[in-house]
Amino acid sequence: MKKPDALSCLMMALVGALWGFHGPAIKFAVAEGFTFPQLVFGEYMVGALVFSLVVAVQRAPWSADGVFWGRLLLAAVVGCGVPIFLFWAYQVGSVPVGATLLFLYVPFTQLLNFAITRRPPAPREIASAVLVVAGAVLAADFFGHAGADDLRGAPQAVVAALCFAGFFVLTSHLGHAATPALRSLVCCAVSCALMLVLSAVVGWRLIPTGPEPAVAAGWLLGLGVLGQVIPIFLLVRFAPRTGSALGTILTSTELPVAVIASVILLGDSLGAGQVVGVGLVLSGIALPHLRLPARTARGVAQ
Repeated sequence: MKKPDALSCLMMALVGALWGFHGPAIKFAVAEGFTFPQLVFGEYMVGALVFSLVVAVQRAPWSADGVFWGRLLLAAVVGCGVPIFLFWAYQVGSVPVGATLLFLYVPFTQLLNFAITRRPPAPREIASAVLVVAGAVLAADFFGHAGADDLRGAPQAVVAALCFAGFFVLTSHLGHAATPALRSLVCCAVSCALMLVLSAVVGWRLIPTGPEPAVAAGWLLGLGVLGQVIPIFLLVRFAPRTGSALGTILTSTELPVAVIASVILLGDSLGAGQVVGVGLVLSGIALPHLRLPARTARGVAQ
């Protein structure tokens, strides 16, 4: 794979930054009376509606490639597993533990790529993954919340990270068989369907009853655009250009942005450990882009 262009790298970093703002915004929405399943379903609904309009305007052609559709549908199902298992982890365990373990998606992506391509990741990518995970441990104060009760949600958080990695790997290999808007529509529509099925089984109430209808619509529209529409579009558009391994490292901007946003918007304290953790994550993001002598530089692994 040739070296990714600067625009693709920037867009993948923007995906992480948007998710970083999305986290504190979710806390505000929950305080307004939303439940987590309502927010997830509402965001996917917004995504499905927006991308439906775009596809209708574009009159995008439908691909007849069966392999493409199989990968896309699988990516949609796997991607929906991220918020579901993460919500489960937060329900039964500690939020800092779940948030930290989610960043295992970076090394998990490298492992999945190795299993598929039989090519090991470049040393700098391995080092980047180590820095990102170590930074997440410090920034989220993992060890300060690692009691027995806090760790009850650890298995679910690990599964969420594995789903996240699978989504990255699958979307990076979709190619160009359909427009980004059409691929994004399928991901959101399938996720909506899965949430409806799960709500029937588990008993989730997906229609918000806390806030006023106009307020609820405003929240869901804003969160849907911030957490689903723009990030999913950018992922399916630019992940094939960067490759999943580099893409996951670039989206780790989520953690520094989330920490800073929490301090500014929520008034959370910022400790020395968090500062060091953010620094490690930023170092991990920058490492693959540092110039090295030609004899030691290696290509970016997919």
